[in-house]
Amino acid sequence: MKWTANHITYEYDEEKCTCGLALCTEACGQGVLDYLEGSDKMEIVNEVQCIFCLQCEEVCPTGAITIQGALTLQDIPGLKG
Repeated sequence: MKWTANHITYEYDEEKCTCGLALCTEACGQGVLDYLEGSDKMEIVNEVQCIFCLQCEEVCPTGAITIQGALTLQDIPGLKG
């Protein structure tokens, strides 16, 4: 699944989603992701709530989630993150 909003692209590759740990769903504070117990996969249940915080991408051990174009604190002049 892939979607783009305001020049930010979120992509989820279900084929790569193989860890079965639900780390991404635990990292998502917005309720965008849910873990499918029977399949050991995550699913995107509420994409409009995504704030592109990169938390799910950072904890994914298999690289199943990629977010391109989102700003981080390091990208904002004068802020140190």
